[in-house]
Amino acid sequence: MRIMLKQQKQQMKKNSYTIIDSYKDYKKEYKNTPFLVDKETYKNICYDFNKAVSEDMIKNTLEFDIPSRLGSIRIKKIKGKNDLKSKKIDWKASKESGMKVYHLNMHTDGYHYKWHWHKQDALFTNKSIYSFRPTRFNKRTLAGLLKLNEIDFFE
Repeated sequence: MRIMLKQQKQQMKKNSYTIIDSYKDYKKEYKNTPFLVDKETYKNICYDFNKAVSEDMIKNTLEFDIPSRLGSIRIKKIKGKNDLKSKKIDWKASKESGMKVYHLNMHTDGYHYKWHWHKQDALFTNKSIYSFRPTRFNKRTLAGLLKLNEIDFFE
């Protein structure tokens, strides 16, 4: 009984999947076909594809439809509220001044931007459990372009 519980806990610990996990599934599916490539080639193809899609989403305000009816991902423009409860604290400026300073988003006219996975029309179960989190590089690229006022997204 105790061994079974440990095994169940170990199986439940994995909460994110990587390209290596994807490669294992790919290898099983295309085991005896000429389409099978090695792990490094597979990783490079995935990285290049993801980079091209994220660049297109950021620079051309593209909404990416995920294959197999898994929804779509886009960058959403959201109007910020004017009350202090909903404002984010600028910790660096607060520490320097000795009092709370809030982000006002003056460079974007009070709007903030969020990566949004629209999964309402997606066809899979337990949609609310899954989430999308962009990489730090993609977040920083978006923030840099917004500070330069080079792009604008739709609400």
